[in-house]
Amino acid sequence: MSLVNLSHVCSHLQNASLARLGLTSIPYSKLHLSLSLLLHKQGFLSQVKLGGPSPPASCFPPGMRDSNNISSHPHQHGDGSMHSPESALQRVVDGPGPVTAAILREEGFNDEAITFAMEERLKSAAQLEHEGWSNVAANFLMRHGNKRLEQLQDEGMDEMSISFLQNHATLLNSAQEEVQRWYPDNYDYEYQSDNPNADERNRAGARRDHRNQQAMKLRERILREGFSAPTLRYFAGPQNSLRTTRDLARDGLTINPMGVPIPNQPFNPPPPPTQQDPWDLESEGVVTQANRASRRLWLGLKYWDNMPVLRKATMLSKPTKRIWLNARDLGGLTRGHAAAKGEIKPLTQVGECMAVSTDLGVMEVRECAERRVGGMVLCRVW
Repeated sequence: MSLVNLSHVCSHLQNASLARLGLTSIPYSKLHLSLSLLLHKQGFLSQVKLGGPSPPASCFPPGMRDSNNISSHPHQHGDGSMHSPESALQRVVDGPGPVTAAILREEGFNDEAITFAMEERLKSAAQLEHEGWSNVAANFLMRHGNKRLEQLQDEGMDEMSISFLQNHATLLNSAQEEVQRWYPDNYDYEYQSDNPNADERNRAGARRDHRNQQAMKLRERILREGFSAPTLRYFAGPQNSLRTTRDLARDGLTINPMGVPIPNQPFNPPPPPTQQDPWDLESEGVVTQANRASRRLWLGLKYWDNMPVLRKATMLSKPTKRIWLNARDLGGLTRGHAAAKGEIKPLTQVGECMAVSTDLGVMEVRECAERRVGGMVLCRVW
């Protein structure tokens, strides 16, 4: 039994409560575990969990379930399995090579995960517009929209481009009619000066500015209507229409709980195999010879009316002076009498408890008095 480490634990719990921490950890030992369970039983701690260097997922409240099984646990991805929708999306994005739905199905992913991965791997229309692909589509429509079908075929244009021009012919015609009302082609530019050459140069410059204004207004009118996401993906190409790991980390995901889309949700992919813990240090309640040194007790602290429940934790026995009391002296402490020649003050604070190490384990002083068991007083907490 190391009272030095126990004194460090008492100081740490007191400082963590004053710092308003909701979760803290202490080194794992049988004495620390017994004391933590005693404090949990007395109502000073909300939870006691055995974990590793990082808190186990059960320390956090479960996230809201949605249609894509995306969890808010910081240590879990999806539903906690390696075949969650987020895992499927990570598999599709990272590759290597193109990953199809058939490959995912062979690897054990269900239909829901496959559908989610195939939809979320594509960039949305807003992302493609932000990258400028809507301007590319508008320029293509303005350049080739007035050509006949035979002329487009003679130029060797593919069927997808011809279909795009035919589907957006009405949009182009309405946009041109609207622009013609404000910037007609037969606008007359008159310049009166003594130099005919200067008049011609001014007239040519005015015509050029007029054509530029027409093109700019026509592009604005087309972009106001917008293009669908499949159309923008066609102009972006297969390489630019797929999301990368950086895009997922920056923009997140769009989840649909109860049919309501919520964008920019954080993407928590599973760790790669090279970074996974070979000793499974994050598993709860497992202590082996390999991971014993890294085990820690994760304690949840409690607060009431913006004040910590555990306000003070002080040691009674010191490493150089261990104080042993019999059952009669322990009973006197509960009734307001000092013990050990006045060195141990009685319990006077509201909710105060005292931990005593006995042959039956670490017990509270009132339980020791009730069961007539003596032992070494460890610390007092209130």
